[in-house]
Amino acid sequence: MDRHPVVTADYPENLTGGIMICGYNFGFSSQDQDDEEKGETAGESMPSFFSDAKVNNTLFRNRLLAWLNIWGRSMETDASRIEEYERSFFQTNWLGTQTNTIAEDEITIDKLVAESDGILSLIEDRKPRLIIFTGSDLIEALNDIRIRERVESILGSRPGNAEVFRSDVPVGKTKFKLLKQDFPRTTVISVPHATGTRGLSDEYMAGFREIMRGLLK
Repeated sequence: MDRHPVVTADYPENLTGGIMICGYNFGFSSQDQDDEEKGETAGESMPSFFSDAKVNNTLFRNRLLAWLNIWGRSMETDASRIEEYERSFFQTNWLGTQTNTIAEDEITIDKLVAESDGILSLIEDRKPRLIIFTGSDLIEALNDIRIRERVESILGSRPGNAEVFRSDVPVGKTKFKLLKQDFPRTTVISVPHATGTRGLSDEYMAGFREIMRGLLK
């Protein structure tokens, strides 16, 4: 059993060689907080596949599904029609904390490195073929010299600095980055945070279609 929390159901396709979606920490909406203070706790849904329309209906998940769609690799949302592709995804977060915002948890590179044992153990156990980090601090923490020896024992030798890609879609002045590192055993991608990045549009993310479609095959 995984020691690190995973919010999706287990399938053979995601227990080994799957696609890992990883954010900073576990969301806790303002409505959740209000309900908790009133003693109104909603029953937890059973884990399901990542794109299940009936479960995990969060802004974060829905934004990622929108990106997958514009990258040409849309996901089925009906349980009766899912295939290996849908079952290959699993969702987690680097930290096990649950807060309303990233700022509230004061997440820093030092904190990510100090609390990296859980996420690295999960990666070691599941051996994902593709890791999609949402937030540039996560790939920076993965490359931190303080945990590099362990990371390389899991993913293979570090291939140097990540390649930097920028969308060719002319949307505004800000140029968000996509980072890519091809470790011997895993490809690691870093995209902007799906809900915590101001000014990020789906149109801009469409400019990464060519690279992402190839990786999501």
